[in-house]
Amino acid sequence: MNSEKKKNHFLCEALGDLKDLQDIMMNFHSKYFGQLLVKIVGSDTIPFFLITHSGAHLRLMDTVKQFETEYFRIEAIDKERCRGTVSLLRAFDYEGNDTNSIADVVRLEKTSTEKSIELSGISAIQLLKPDMLKGKFIIEPKW
Repeated sequence: MNSEKKKNHFLCEALGDLKDLQDIMMNFHSKYFGQLLVKIVGSDTIPFFLITHSGAHLRLMDTVKQFETEYFRIEAIDKERCRGTVSLLRAFDYEGNDTNSIADVVRLEKTSTEKSIELSGISAIQLLKPDMLKGKFIIEPKW
């Protein structure tokens, strides 16, 4: 297996594992504790961004709602063709404005927009905290 196919293979596996973890969080239901796992984690989504071969974050556009994002949720993985389907996560700063600066993001919001991604142009995946979807943040006074 050449190095490019090997790299894509690991990316497909990593995204497949991520999808499996999300499915476990979403579908796990206990007779006695209900959906305790989702309550503990606080979300059914593990947000991430993708890093291209040039070192930049992959950015995709929602042409209907008119926003660009580099934050995603895995929805499906086609291991045979090494393609992923992601839904776009909309990023907001503390004032409720769209942002893509990781330093300014306080909340990620799930959207229904899905895109298919060819993973041959991706070199890495960076996971983010699931609690970014809760939108809880505290601004402490300066004095």
